[in-house]
Amino acid sequence: MSRLRLVYVTRRFRPLPGGLENVAVRMLIELARRGHAVHVVTPRWQPDWPTETDYAGVRVVRIAPPAGGCWGEARYARRLVATLDSLRERMQVAIVSGLRIDAQTVVGAARRSGRVVFLQPERPGIEGDCHWQIEARGGSRLKRRCYLADGFVALTALLQRELTAAGYARSRIYGVPLGVPSVTPTTAAQKAEARRSLAQADPALALPNDARLVVYVGRLRFGKGLEVLLEAWRGIVADRENVVLWLVGEGPDAEALRERMFELGLAKSVRLTGAFDDVEDVFRAADLAVYPSQDDGLGVGVLEAATYGLPIVAGDTVTHREFFSDDRAALLVPKHDAAALAAGLASLLDDDTLARQRGAEARLRVEREHGLTAMVDTYERLLIEAVARKPAEVRS
Repeated sequence: MSRLRLVYVTRRFRPLPGGLENVAVRMLIELARRGHAVHVVTPRWQPDWPTETDYAGVRVVRIAPPAGGCWGEARYARRLVATLDSLRERMQVAIVSGLRIDAQTVVGAARRSGRVVFLQPERPGIEGDCHWQIEARGGSRLKRRCYLADGFVALTALLQRELTAAGYARSRIYGVPLGVPSVTPTTAAQKAEARRSLAQADPALALPNDARLVVYVGRLRFGKGLEVLLEAWRGIVADRENVVLWLVGEGPDAEALRERMFELGLAKSVRLTGAFDDVEDVFRAADLAVYPSQDDGLGVGVLEAATYGLPIVAGDTVTHREFFSDDRAALLVPKHDAAALAAGLASLLDDDTLARQRGAEARLRVEREHGLTAMVDTYERLLIEAVARKPAEVRS
């Protein structure tokens, strides 16, 4: 099998948290494990971060971040081009996360050097890349440059449809199944150990022995439906004892959510835990996962929760419906409807048999359709075939 020399360009990489960040890290580590040479080029967001480091076989190169504004972005683009030039001998193919400034920059640099470049939109919907190209100043000019890439990778069917509607060549749009690692189902002993471990790390996370724990893991922003979740949670705790909700992650609306939590009198039953580098203990400690999204993101969190066999209540978004196409797996409830969300949570909290059935079905669905190995296999084959179509000087 051909060995790739791959450069992945992204604005966000570890230690920054996030669903797409987790997907990228896992995929790149697996590609490196298979013998491919993998570099990441990303901003150095904190001054104490090293400019170069090895992350599980992936070489991470950090450059000075954009200062903001048009001139700041232009200077960052020049730094990015200079870095790619320094890596030219180590790069057969570049993947860019997003369809924004970095995509335009890398497509131009790759075309000059004859390298292969693939663009991967980060998210669908109103906050996604295709919509941004419509709204952004100079977005149409940027889109025309992006059209020149060798290919466009869509991690969900919704992203494929959006790329097609935006005018990207159908023949160069490739569906790659969004994948998460397979894990073993959680045993009672593992759940107890996970709860002990979390309590030792942070005493504020200690739980009563009989507590029912519901978790949300993701970005803390209002588009995720978290304000609706807090409204729903008020009804849950009114009728039940020892139920706890953890909002796990970081985001721009964390403080606003904290204030709302206190306004609703939920300080004793809701915790904003902050982000974790590894959320395995969180999922193993939980009884139920909730993803009340109102917009269409990638849906990484709901897939990760499903791999642990957790019963899931989720907003009825296009993304969630594509993952769970019938009512046997995740329980999908209308968006913006706190009463419906509360009823969904109550139905699974109060019926252990139903909860186990839904959790098991969701786990089987994700293992069958969204495994990490299938994702990496598809991506790897796509990149190798694209490089093989290029002239010999690029392949060598």
